[in-house]
Amino acid sequence: MWTVSRIVAMVILTGLSFMDYKIRKVPRDVLLLCMVGTVLYQAVTQNIDWMVSLGGGLIGMIFIGISKITREAIGYGDSLAILILGIYLGVWGLLEVLATSFFILGILALGCVTLRRKKSLAFPFYPFLTVGYLFGVCIGGL
Repeated sequence: MWTVSRIVAMVILTGLSFMDYKIRKVPRDVLLLCMVGTVLYQAVTQNIDWMVSLGGGLIGMIFIGISKITREAIGYGDSLAILILGIYLGVWGLLEVLATSFFILGILALGCVTLRRKKSLAFPFYPFLTVGYLFGVCIGGL
């Protein structure tokens, strides 16, 4: 079911996806603004338990750690988006979005490697997060 908050989240994710696709970077200020908005939204609406929201945030922090360890094999911007989505959706919603996103990304990467025979590929991740979120909302899981 589409609610105002889901529509707003979809519009923001779509805008960030276009930014990531076109310039391969999402400004940190935009992400920090989204973070503040998400925390305020959760504090005011309390639509999910704070422990579930905290769990989603912890998954985002793990991705930030992975970004640091791998020297941004997964970019900090992507990890910040996962952190923000984790706070917004909670641990279970975030895991649903990530599973869908990584599954679609894996199929695309497998196709590109198979057809183009390239070993090194880089894709912007925001569009996959957006599709994962859209899929979750459409099937009613989020």
